[in-house]
Amino acid sequence: MKKRIPTLLATMIASALYSHQGLAADLASQCMLGVPSYDRPLVKGDTNDLPVTINADNAKGNYPDDAVFTGNVDIMQGNSRLQADEVQLHQKQAEGQPEPVRTVDALGNVHYDDNQVILKGPQGWANRNTKDANGWEGDYQWGGRQGRGTADLMKQRGENRYTILENGSFTSCLPGSDTWSVVGSEVIHDREEQVAEIWNARFKVGPVPIFYSPYLQLPVGDKRRSGFLIPNAKYTTKNYFEFYLPYYWNIAPNMDATITPHYMHRRGNIMWENEFRYLTQAGAGLMELDYLPSDKVYEDEHPKEGDKHRWLFYWQHSGVMDQVWRFNVDYTKVSDSSYFNDFDSKYGSSTDGYATQKFSVGYAVQNFDATVSTKQFQVFNDQNTSSYSAEPQLDVNYYHNDLGPFDTRIYGQAVHFVNTKDNMPEATRVHLEPTINLPLSNRWGSLNTEAKLMATHYQQTNLDSYNSDPNNKNKLEDSVNRVMPQFKVDGKLVFERDMAMLAPGYTQTLEPRVQYLYVPYRDQSGIYNYDSSLLQSDYNGLFRDRTYGGLDRIASANQVTTGVTTRVYDDAAVERFNVSVGQIYYFTESRTGDDNIKWENDDKTGSLVWAGDTYWRISERWGLRSGVQYDTRLDSVATSSSSLEYRRDQDRLVQLNYRYASPEYIQATLPSYYSTAEQYKNGINLV
Repeated sequence: MKKRIPTLLATMIASALYSHQGLAADLASQCMLGVPSYDRPLVKGDTNDLPVTINADNAKGNYPDDAVFTGNVDIMQGNSRLQADEVQLHQKQAEGQPEPVRTVDALGNVHYDDNQVILKGPQGWANRNTKDANGWEGDYQWGGRQGRGTADLMKQRGENRYTILENGSFTSCLPGSDTWSVVGSEVIHDREEQVAEIWNARFKVGPVPIFYSPYLQLPVGDKRRSGFLIPNAKYTTKNYFEFYLPYYWNIAPNMDATITPHYMHRRGNIMWENEFRYLTQAGAGLMELDYLPSDKVYEDEHPKEGDKHRWLFYWQHSGVMDQVWRFNVDYTKVSDSSYFNDFDSKYGSSTDGYATQKFSVGYAVQNFDATVSTKQFQVFNDQNTSSYSAEPQLDVNYYHNDLGPFDTRIYGQAVHFVNTKDNMPEATRVHLEPTINLPLSNRWGSLNTEAKLMATHYQQTNLDSYNSDPNNKNKLEDSVNRVMPQFKVDGKLVFERDMAMLAPGYTQTLEPRVQYLYVPYRDQSGIYNYDSSLLQSDYNGLFRDRTYGGLDRIASANQVTTGVTTRVYDDAAVERFNVSVGQIYYFTESRTGDDNIKWENDDKTGSLVWAGDTYWRISERWGLRSGVQYDTRLDSVATSSSSLEYRRDQDRLVQLNYRYASPEYIQATLPSYYSTAEQYKNGINLV
């Protein structure tokens, strides 16, 4: 018997320290680095009623007609600020007008900013009566959001409703980068209608124009209206030059669509990406249909398939009716197994290995719920496309809490498994699981005692081909009954102390936790594995009842799990730091009787599984999470992860994530037709 205690802290620190350059690149593409924000206190009220403050090196005037300020001129009124080398104020009484005309001329290094925009240029003019303004040969930057550009002449008209640019440009690239831009001989931005009209529009990638339209109308802001959206372009090694021209169609108040021609130079064609969104009494949903009529690269690589149409269909729906009925759809299907390798899509990834097609209908009232579902998979491994689908599956839950000091629950499931291959086993499985729990708790601790009975019946068919194969170690049975009791006791204490000596106002907790779990052994070699896989043992997973997900493999257990968590809270009761370390100690080996699980052949007891997690809230906006799991049955680190996150506000979050899964863990958790795939032979490293 071997006992190993890995250096968890060292592993966690190593996985947490990742490339700072990668972080900066990620933030630069997704957040607001370099974008100026309005940092003065916001002033409310009518600007005309607010006082004007003027600072300058020199001032002279001819009251009440003119005033001239020179040298570091700084004028503030409300949220507006004007800076220039020279500012001239003019006031002229027009004949027949009750109010004099007041104008402002700014000359030399003109800088204007408020809570919405920043303007810079050599010269500016404004009419304070009409709010009209001009700026010559300048540039502009939206405040607090991406959006900037230049123009020969910038004009504000119609009480600030219209911004007019002559020979103007716009880009949402961050300052210092002009990856793309839209240029027009005249650009009119209508704030009321939330639309931008561009004449002689050119879309440029860097300095190169790649698209022209004599007229282009772009929706701007939150108001829904039909029109072209801002084009986009990029260069990738997969498809070389790519260009997008999205068109938004506001069909009705409860539905819209975005149609995007997506040109890919290497593929030699245009992919039509069509997104449709809807909101009905039956719920909300999204459909996506992407279609590429032909693909010259795919045709060269797969000449036997001829003219290949490549496509993706995605449907997501979630709805509630009459407060008791629930409808859900999560459906993804693609034309071929290479689709996600060749095309970037937010609806799937080549690392997933499969696409899910699930439909479900549920009914829920107090203390009771039931769900009927079907679930299929499209497997992307061409060597072995065997997979099981649930056609159909019924799940039922009944709860009765506060039955004296006890809480009770009954869970039931009936499912029929079908394989995509004709020679693979199929089964009908019926499972019943009553549970009784005695929860005890107060402010300094808790103790939960639980007992349950797991009764499962299998009726398996189509077994001849499997049982006659000498490579299959297990021999399956037509009918199997499995009954397994389970007993668990889980206790936790919470100790608390002030950290006045180290950090005044801070509080530290120490939370030891101990759990005993007993499940007797039942030989399950006569049951095929239809839906079970090894679960990840992070710190919280150490206290899980099951080693495997699904119901086909329920491992025996005679084990104690111990762990400890410490947390640090500031004077506002905000958690600033925590770290957790735990282990599982096996009194007897955990097994299922399945000879295909390699570590069950080793008589291992003692401390087999270790896990640790940590979180550090560095500041109000920055946070770091990290975790590692070590399994001596795999003789390696099973998985590890780290995440550095930046939260600008409640609605905006950017994360840089790193995840690792060892080849040994993949071999143990995924079916052979996944785990032997080329992309998994060295494990999984994701950033």
